[in-house]
Amino acid sequence: MKKGKILSLVFCAALVLSCLSGCKNADSTPDEAMVSSVGEVTTAISATTVASAKTEPETDAVTKPQTNLPEETQAENYYVPSYNDTYTEALSNEPCVVNVDGKSYTFYIGDTVNYVFYLKTEEALEDFQATTNYDSGMLELIAEDVTEMFPVAGNSAVCNTEMPNVIKYNAVNINGMDFTQGGNMVSFKFRVLDSGSTAIGTTLEYMDSVLSEPYVNDYKIVGDIKYSEEII
Repeated sequence: MKKGKILSLVFCAALVLSCLSGCKNADSTPDEAMVSSVGEVTTAISATTVASAKTEPETDAVTKPQTNLPEETQAENYYVPSYNDTYTEALSNEPCVVNVDGKSYTFYIGDTVNYVFYLKTEEALEDFQATTNYDSGMLELIAEDVTEMFPVAGNSAVCNTEMPNVIKYNAVNINGMDFTQGGNMVSFKFRVLDSGSTAIGTTLEYMDSVLSEPYVNDYKIVGDIKYSEEII
């Protein structure tokens, strides 16, 4: 074998050995590095997936509000304040003017109106019949015992308070009902219900003395009799 070829073979063999030795001393191959990198990415993704799965609610019904309920049902959850007290108070500041026999009296809602029809006659009365008119939408009659509504006639009087807007009554006593010193033929109390303007008035239908002398003619008082309607 020629000396040049032998040297070439020796040089090639030394080069191969040198390469093999270098590969053994390297930390890792390119393929091993790639595998390691892919593994880290996969591990990170897996950790994120697991963490997300742990915080996700089991069902939507547990955590999400029911926003698709009917409007009527949702409205029940809201508190609606009542203004009734404020409204009543506002109304009570508005006056109720009560007119009686040409005179005006001012009241407010909830007040009590004391209406009387006063009589003073020459002789004691044997009988009388009359009607008192009022607006039951604005005034509420406070019904009392007959002896309080008819201070002089007392139990001789009969009164119908069941009809709206009117009070009808009469009284008969052959022994006489004494108005010679003056007294209230009627005394009615009303409670004010509303503001505005209203009136109370009494119409006498008949009235006779114990001597059978008529004191009323065509719904008007005749003779020397004093009378008045007022609020006391």
